[in-house]
Amino acid sequence: MTETSAQVWNTCGYVRLSREDGDKEESNSVTGQKDLIRDFLSHHPELRECGMKVDDGFTGSNFDRPAFRKMMEEVKAGRINCIVVKDLSRFGREYLDAGEYIERIFPFLGVRFIAINDHYDSLNRHAESDELIVPFKNLINEAYCRDTSIKIRSQLEIKRRRGDFIGSFAVFGYKKDPDDHHKLIIDDYAADVVRDIFRWKLEGISAMDIANRLTLTGIPTPMDYKKRNGMRYSTPFRFKESSEWGAGMVLRILKNPVYIGVLEQGRVTTPNYKVKRLVNKPREEWAVVKGCHEPIIDRFDYEMIQRVLAMDTRTSAGGKAVDLFSGMVYCGECGGAMIRRSVNTAKKKYIYYTCATHKNKKTCYAHCMRDITLTELVLEALRKQIQAVIDLSDLLQLANTAELQRTGTQKLKRRLAQKQEEMDRYQTLLRSLYENLTDGILEPDEYQDLKKSYSERCAEARKQAEALQKEMEQEKRNFAKERSWMEQFRKQKNIEALDRSAAVLLIERILVYRNQRVEIVCQWLDEYQKDLPLRARARQGVD
Repeated sequence: MTETSAQVWNTCGYVRLSREDGDKEESNSVTGQKDLIRDFLSHHPELRECGMKVDDGFTGSNFDRPAFRKMMEEVKAGRINCIVVKDLSRFGREYLDAGEYIERIFPFLGVRFIAINDHYDSLNRHAESDELIVPFKNLINEAYCRDTSIKIRSQLEIKRRRGDFIGSFAVFGYKKDPDDHHKLIIDDYAADVVRDIFRWKLEGISAMDIANRLTLTGIPTPMDYKKRNGMRYSTPFRFKESSEWGAGMVLRILKNPVYIGVLEQGRVTTPNYKVKRLVNKPREEWAVVKGCHEPIIDRFDYEMIQRVLAMDTRTSAGGKAVDLFSGMVYCGECGGAMIRRSVNTAKKKYIYYTCATHKNKKTCYAHCMRDITLTELVLEALRKQIQAVIDLSDLLQLANTAELQRTGTQKLKRRLAQKQEEMDRYQTLLRSLYENLTDGILEPDEYQDLKKSYSERCAEARKQAEALQKEMEQEKRNFAKERSWMEQFRKQKNIEALDRSAAVLLIERILVYRNQRVEIVCQWLDEYQKDLPLRARARQGVD
């Protein structure tokens, strides 16, 4: 005992503070832990301070901490043979790993371990009590860590389900609201870039060419844009020192529903607080909330883009854009795809569509159609369909006799009139009360009771009337929304030439038959046919 007491220990203090701990308790703060350890060392001259390692903002559920790793390197190099901590929870909250270090690794390396507030010193340990108390405290510390993890997970899930944005950085095109960091507001500069990307894609430009165009015009990538705004942002998608736009970046923007006001959060998780490996959650478990923030992209344009991305979007010969009818032309006989082929002659180049089934398997008819002829036929058919939809829209708007709108609005109007009469009646009663009081018909107590009762009933009627008014306005908006698909046709009213944007917006598929007949299946065909019965009733209303 005399020999060991004369030994001088090269001591390192170890301090840990997790994000969950924060600075709620001064004793747990970095400064508080340092002061406690240095005060302890000042009363033990055999402990010579050789350093102080600090892991600020690291969880105690594992030992993957930078300062702890450096300390262990110094231990293995023989420069440190004593470690002092405030208590066992500052060392670690994981029962098995903490016990492994205290019971096996430190004794093997000849390291003395001291936990001040837990009165534990591996040099002067009480075998029977320490073998029970230390593992028990480690179990309590791990239980605390598990409980904290469960609480944090449940709180984050609640925030996701109510539409709060909980990401560290806003999505490109948005920024965090300075008044509420859980809400997104539009970043005008980045939002304009997002709109350009969607517009170019609707025009048929490939994702790679969009990326090249953004790079050549000096538009910063999402990561560089965040860094230019002073954010400490990093991403696993960057592989080069000089950041350039890539097709993957463009596609991630085009597929993200955040740009139509939808938040999809909670896509990945970890198995538990000990295992940090990310795993994908089933889609039905995602937190999906609509209308969380102002959209940048129109819903129709977004849906069209998703449809375009699902198509076969092979680029044209120039490589700058996809073909006009790419992914849309099918054989009317067998239902297979029609493939685009070209024939070069001495003077001219001919482009035509032919049935892929016949070409590959010879099980369909040998028929084809030139691209010029197909374009002319499709353009003419679209003009007729556009005019038919516009006529239907104008007629319904003029007559305003769609059954759902007519019956729903009239019902709400009747209820609103009744509530207005009810409010007028209570107002009249309230005015007559004072006259009855002054005439001596009512006692003061009766007057106060009746006044309170009539005022409450009047206020309730007014509240119900306001709710009915809002419901009527919502009914009108719903009616307009149901017909909003017609506006997509109205936008193409004066179409002179067919481009990729108009094609993907209005056309679902094109069927080519062997007798050179072409059938155009337009978008929103079900809505158009559903509204046709209303046309006759609407016309009768106008007449």
